[in-house]
Amino acid sequence: MSEARPRIAVESYLIALSVFLVIAATNIVTPLLPAIRDDFGVSITTAGIVVGSYGLARLLTDMPASFIIDAVGKGRVTLIGAVLLVAASLLGLWAPTVEALIASRVVAGVAVALVSTTAMSALAATATNAQRGKVMSLFHVANNTGIAFYPMVGGIVGTAFGWRTTFGITAVLALVAGAVLLPVLRRVQARGDAGGRGGGEGRVLHGRERVIAIAAIDYGVVANMINRHGFRNTVLPLYAATALGLGGVSIATAIALMSITGLMVATPGGMMSDRFGRRRIITAGLAAVAVGDLAFLFTGDLATFLIFAALIGFGDFFSSSQTALLSEVVPSRHRTKVLAGYRFSADVGAFLGPVILAAVMDLGSAQAAVVLAAAILLSASLAARLGLPAAADAAAPRKPQPMPVAEGSAK
Repeated sequence: MSEARPRIAVESYLIALSVFLVIAATNIVTPLLPAIRDDFGVSITTAGIVVGSYGLARLLTDMPASFIIDAVGKGRVTLIGAVLLVAASLLGLWAPTVEALIASRVVAGVAVALVSTTAMSALAATATNAQRGKVMSLFHVANNTGIAFYPMVGGIVGTAFGWRTTFGITAVLALVAGAVLLPVLRRVQARGDAGGRGGGEGRVLHGRERVIAIAAIDYGVVANMINRHGFRNTVLPLYAATALGLGGVSIATAIALMSITGLMVATPGGMMSDRFGRRRIITAGLAAVAVGDLAFLFTGDLATFLIFAALIGFGDFFSSSQTALLSEVVPSRHRTKVLAGYRFSADVGAFLGPVILAAVMDLGSAQAAVVLAAAILLSASLAARLGLPAAADAAAPRKPQPMPVAEGSAK
């Protein structure tokens, strides 16, 4: 009789909900930059700093966050992060100057880095190896849904009530996120690491093999974020406008299609990696996105542009496999550190992608930028194939069962 697959814990869904709530600070205000610029009478560069300061603060906090969490504890760090995010939101709500607004964004970036790193580590602790890919996909679904959803909320609310109102919304969501996450963390800590009940140490690597595996995964994370932020959000819109003559609505539709199809495959992709192995899914996913990038070189009209946009979104099925494998190749006590490294790698890629690929497009051509994005992804796919051990494709180990003791045997 086959062994029933473990169900996802309620705590996993609540942690994902908290991620969705705090991620509002990331880009809810982005559509309102013109209004902010007009209110303060600042330059476009200064308006860009308002956005960029958040990402830079998060990038600089990612790695220290793991040491803070280990020293202080997940519960206290979550409380600190929630309080900081509320304070940052209130500062943004009543910011008298653009400098105060930038300070608000910096504090918000620090707060979200603390809370999201804590949430990711806690989410991994609620899963067994047999379901970790599926469970970790919840983080990516919550994060990406928020990134797609909150700009629309910001645009609607900001247009109706002013851009400052969005900071009030962020403050309320931060309070709710803290109220949801704090009791969940206490329950998870009291219950212990789920990996211990499901062979959680079965894929732990050691020494040089571990270092190489983590480096290969993190390089894949950087490559994926370079592609997402540099190719999808920067080069592709410019390429569509200049080479294909497409307008803003068509480009926005294509980007939305990428996001929607990416969300559709996140959880099934995690389930596939639970069943068929992490290395296979990571390697195939990075290569699939690279092929999708190159396909855009053959677009000639809106129809093919939208078709390829939808198809490239399906390549996102591997993202949760990266976080799942990172949480498995180290003992549970080191999990927060490697997941903080994941967050750092993602933010590095998000920072470098637009800079590198836009520069290549400016100095060379859009086609050269597309080819470079694909080449980076293919090199990451190869690094995953060579750097990840075969054990990453093994089925999740089962917990050893005690040997039956014959009746009447010696005690």
